[in-house]
Amino acid sequence: MSLLIKGVQVVDGTGREPYKADVLVQKGLISSIGSLRGRGADKIVEGLGNYLAPGFIDVHARSDHSLSLFSNPTQDGFIGQGVTSIVVGQYGISLAPLIYGSLSLFGRWTDAGEININWHTTKELFSQIEKRNIGINWGTLAGYSTVRREIAGERKILDKKELAVIGRVLAEALKQGALGVSIDLDFLHGGYIASKEVGEIAKLTKSLNRVGVVGLRDNHKGLLRSIEEIVRVARATRAKIIIDHLKPTTGYTQEFKRALNLLKGELPKPSIRFLVNPCEISEVHISTFLPKSFQRTGLAKMRDLVADKKNKRPIEKEWRDLDLRSIRVASAPHHHYLVGKSLKNIAENWDISYIEALYKIMEMSEMRATVLYNDVNLAALRVSLAEEIAFITADDSGVSPGGGFTVNEAAHNAFPKFIKTALGEGLLSIEDVIKKITFAPAHYFGLEKVGLIEEGCAADLVLLGKDKYEVKQVILGGRTWGEEPLKGQALIKYR
Repeated sequence: MSLLIKGVQVVDGTGREPYKADVLVQKGLISSIGSLRGRGADKIVEGLGNYLAPGFIDVHARSDHSLSLFSNPTQDGFIGQGVTSIVVGQYGISLAPLIYGSLSLFGRWTDAGEININWHTTKELFSQIEKRNIGINWGTLAGYSTVRREIAGERKILDKKELAVIGRVLAEALKQGALGVSIDLDFLHGGYIASKEVGEIAKLTKSLNRVGVVGLRDNHKGLLRSIEEIVRVARATRAKIIIDHLKPTTGYTQEFKRALNLLKGELPKPSIRFLVNPCEISEVHISTFLPKSFQRTGLAKMRDLVADKKNKRPIEKEWRDLDLRSIRVASAPHHHYLVGKSLKNIAENWDISYIEALYKIMEMSEMRATVLYNDVNLAALRVSLAEEIAFITADDSGVSPGGGFTVNEAAHNAFPKFIKTALGEGLLSIEDVIKKITFAPAHYFGLEKVGLIEEGCAADLVLLGKDKYEVKQVILGGRTWGEEPLKGQALIKYR
C-alpha cells in the first residue's frame, strides 16, 4: 500500500531546519520527498502545513519487565505519543540471554509464570517476539544481572573463570543482535557488583561497538562519587555509556548540578549520555524507600528486615524529609486490590498514619509493588532537558489498565511534554528537539534506516501540530495508527 503525505514541514532528524515538501511512502519505506504534485497513492494525508518528523525513539523502556510486550502487544502508550521504537532490557535484567530459562528476577515487578518461556538465547527471543506481531519497533539490551545471577548466584566476588563465562555469554548475545549491555549498581542484585566488573563490560561493549547502560550506585548523597566511578570507566575504555538514574531528586539538586557539570566538562562527549524523563512523577519500586543496605538484599530478606521492629529507626530516618502523600500504587503482582490506591487512601481506610500506611503497602504487596511518586526538582529538570548529552525517556512500562497495573498518564505524555517544554521555554529549536529524540539516539546505537526522513528509510513518522505541537498522526512502517494494525520490526545490530 502506498501513502502520500502532502504539504508538510519536514523536520528530518538531522538538525536541518524544516522545509516544505510532500512525502511518498511505498512498501513501508520512504520512497520520495519533494514537490510531488500529480503523484497518486492508495491513501493521501493532507499535512496542512504541520510538521512531519521521524518516529521518536525511547532508549529506556520497561515493557519487558512488566511483560506488556506479551500482554499488551499494541504498546499504545508509546505509539500514542509518537514513539515508534523502544529499547528494553534495562536495570541489568533482560528477557535474554537465559542460561536456565528462568525469569525469577522479573518477580520484582510481575508474575513471570504468566508466560511460557520457550527461548534461551537472544536470537531465539527475537524469533519468538516476531511471531507475536508487536505493534512497535523494539530492541533489547542484554542484562548483566540476568547472566551473573544464573552463573554465580548472589556471590559478591567473582573469580576469573566466572567473569570469563559471563563475558562469553554476553558477547554471544551482542553478536546475535542485542544493542548493548545494561548493568545496574543500585538495583536489587546489583549493589555488590564491583567497579572491575563494570570496566570489563565496558571493554566488551567497546570491542563490539555496542552501548552500555549503567545505573548509578546512588543518586542522592553519594551521587558525585557514583558519577566519578563511571567517569573512571569511561576514561579507561572510551566505551559508549548511558547513565541511568541521574535526575534532580528533591533535596539533592546541588549534587545533581555538580554531577552534570562533571559530565559535561570532563567526559569525552562522543561516548557519554544520560537519560532524562521530562515528567516530575517517577514510577519507582517500593524498596526505593528503604536504606541502601536493605535494598541490596533479596526480596525475602527485605521483607524480614521491614517486619523486624528493631529496624524502624533506620527505615523511618529515610522518610523523615519526604512528602509521602503523593505516593500511589502503580503495580502489585498478586495484590491487584492495591493498584491505584494512594497512601492517603490507605491511611484513611485503615485509620493509620502515613508512615504506617507505607509499611502497610510494603507488607501487603510483599515488597513487590511499584509506586508513582513526585520526587523531582522541576526547575533543575527543565534545564537538563536541553543538554546535548541527554536522551529523553518516558521510562514507561507499556502496560494497559487492569491486570495488576495502573497507567502512568504522565509517562504516556512524556515526549509531547518534552517537545512543548523545550520549544515553549526556548530551550531548543524544533530541529534540535526532533534530532534529540530521533536521529541522535539511533546514531548512538548504530541503528540504520531509522530516526530520519530520507529516501530509503523506514516510514516511521509522526505528524505534529504546527502551533501546539500535538501528535496528530503516527505511522509505523507505512501503516497509520488507529486505522490499520501495526507491525513493528526488531531493532537488531549484528557485528
